[in-house]
Amino acid sequence: MGEPNQVKWRGIRPVEPREAIPIQPYTDFGTQVAKDNYANNSTVIIHTVTSGKNLYLCSVAFSVYPTVDGSGSFNIRDDNDNIKHILFQIQRQANDGTMVTLTFNPPFVIPEGWDIIIWSSTTGFRLRGFIFGYEV
Repeated sequence: MGEPNQVKWRGIRPVEPREAIPIQPYTDFGTQVAKDNYANNSTVIIHTVTSGKNLYLCSVAFSVYPTVDGSGSFNIRDDNDNIKHILFQIQRQANDGTMVTLTFNPPFVIPEGWDIIIWSSTTGFRLRGFIFGYEV
């Protein structure tokens, strides 16, 4: 029992046309965005999506290296500073660091004017966030 078009593909059968997923963009796809920032008892913006464009977020990384107990998060908020998506929330004890990465396939689309932020609850609870994507 085979599919009628199985000679057109090898390996895992694609679920949707690969052209619809801009993971490996062409040269005219947009502007590459690769940014990071650091938070220590603060809320810090990693990136604000440029007016008139969307950010196609492909991957994020979030590391925690606390010297005190605390909590933090990696969020996406709208142009009115309301949190719309919480990508990571974490609570750790002193000297109990970790790192988390996340890849979006297809990319996570974020509209113009929205921010990607990290938040740390207390001094000594240090966070670093990194994003990679394309603005189109």
